[in-house]
Amino acid sequence: MSERSIPALILSALLLPGFGSFEKTALADDDIRQVAENDPVEPLATDEAVAMAEQLGMTVAELRMKKQMMMDAGITPEEIVKALMMGGDPSSLFKDDAQSNTKPPKKIKDLIFFRNDKDQQVKLKDYIGRYHLVLVFTRGYSGGTICPFCTVQTAQLSANHRKFLDRDARVIIIYPGSEKHLPDFAAAVTNVDLEQADIAAVKWPVVLDPDLTAVNLLDIAADLARPSTFIIDKQGNVVFAYVGANRTDRPSVKALLKQLDAI
Repeated sequence: MSERSIPALILSALLLPGFGSFEKTALADDDIRQVAENDPVEPLATDEAVAMAEQLGMTVAELRMKKQMMMDAGITPEEIVKALMMGGDPSSLFKDDAQSNTKPPKKIKDLIFFRNDKDQQVKLKDYIGRYHLVLVFTRGYSGGTICPFCTVQTAQLSANHRKFLDRDARVIIIYPGSEKHLPDFAAAVTNVDLEQADIAAVKWPVVLDPDLTAVNLLDIAADLARPSTFIIDKQGNVVFAYVGANRTDRPSVKALLKQLDAI
């Protein structure tokens, strides 16, 4: 695993040595919870830290190195604990059994997005009739940071590019707000340094909703937008609509493929 390939590591970054004493064996849920919720600084290598590192397949140094990266990404201790209890991958918080929980207006089919602010239009009507559409609204540059769950979700959608193509579907990633921080988003999704970031490297088109027109029409505004996903079939029918209650509340790739299989 490369230094930049951190989805499975970033949520374990808060784990630091110093919790009690236990044998170097598989950790119980309570052990994981207590270690994740504690933040002692020294010593560097205790039996507890070594056992936790072995459990997660990394070194103690990696655990500590990732701590600041995770905190800078804005992931909360509660989210870390939840993910660790489910295997240590942030995508484990996404829902495999997500079902529609909202009914969007019919005008969703008329939405227009943009590349490079308002330089180039992307009309949903140009897709309808040709493909099933999966619209994925990210949170944008929300709260002064790039949402780590949006980047993980986008990376997963890109990694499963062929599975969507095989189902005659196209994914469109919607980034609410201006293009100012798109390079940061691209860097996080594609695991490269900011200087090498290229939004074109994301396998699905990433489009802008600069004036939050779509966000407001769909009633998903919340410090830019709540994470939301809509599937529109070739006939223009909305067959799936999910608005997340918080930043980890999203349908998984598995859930989306299941919805497409049912069309």
